[in-house]
Amino acid sequence: MREAPRILACGMVLAALGGWAGAPRSAPPSQPDAHPEATQDDLRFVVSEAQRVQEADVAAWAAYRFGRRSEREDYDESGRVVGRDDLEFLVTPDKDGFREDLLRHNGLTPDPSESDRHRRAGSFGRHYRTLVAGAGGEQEEGGYSLGQLLHLASYRFAGRESLNGVDCYRLDFSPEDVQPRTSGLAAKFTRAMAGSLWITVEGFHLAGAKAETVRPISIALWLSKVYDLKVSMEAGPVGEGVWLPLRVEVNTNARIVIKSIRRRNLFTYSDFLRVDPAG
Repeated sequence: MREAPRILACGMVLAALGGWAGAPRSAPPSQPDAHPEATQDDLRFVVSEAQRVQEADVAAWAAYRFGRRSEREDYDESGRVVGRDDLEFLVTPDKDGFREDLLRHNGLTPDPSESDRHRRAGSFGRHYRTLVAGAGGEQEEGGYSLGQLLHLASYRFAGRESLNGVDCYRLDFSPEDVQPRTSGLAAKFTRAMAGSLWITVEGFHLAGAKAETVRPISIALWLSKVYDLKVSMEAGPVGEGVWLPLRVEVNTNARIVIKSIRRRNLFTYSDFLRVDPAG
């Protein structure tokens, strides 16, 4: 059942996105009290610009060194914490992709063998390759991507909102809006999710996203079921016009055969610094 929380994490927030073909259109009305009902051309313009900008942001990530923290908590049926894990990495671009150095494990300095194991595993590097390919994976940060969310059948303009002090367009979606780009487990999740995207008015960057299941999802020949899945993401500027994720949280309530899985995964990214991969 590890795949359930993994299928839906940081990949939800970043994917290599293709633009929509067609001539440029005028941007939506810029009044602070813009009516939620925007025209289809307005919506198409915002989404196509967000796709184009997101593709550029994903590509730029390969030039940044950053801190990555992966925190996990497991709960019993009563909500009591029964397990924790906390990994802190320094991720640096290199000629092969990224070098991932484990700095601390549960607050302690890791032993060399553990550091080597995580470096060889290269979990973020594998995740990043799925983003560049525009597809989801089953790594801990892969799977349910904005490659799905930004290619739904339709959206509803919910007007303009300030998110973390930034003026944004809010786009809402529901399962009725969904036409997944791919099949399989990721598409099954997509068809059961409702939520919102926040796109910055200036620059059309993805500033935030929230999604949650509206019905249970059966997987693994009905032996496993995800009853509830909630995902949220916040992004921000990291320099030179690039926006990248700062915080991704995934909460999962599932069952595999007779075992209950209640888990919270939190991924945070910090201290972005543009570097020369060849340096």
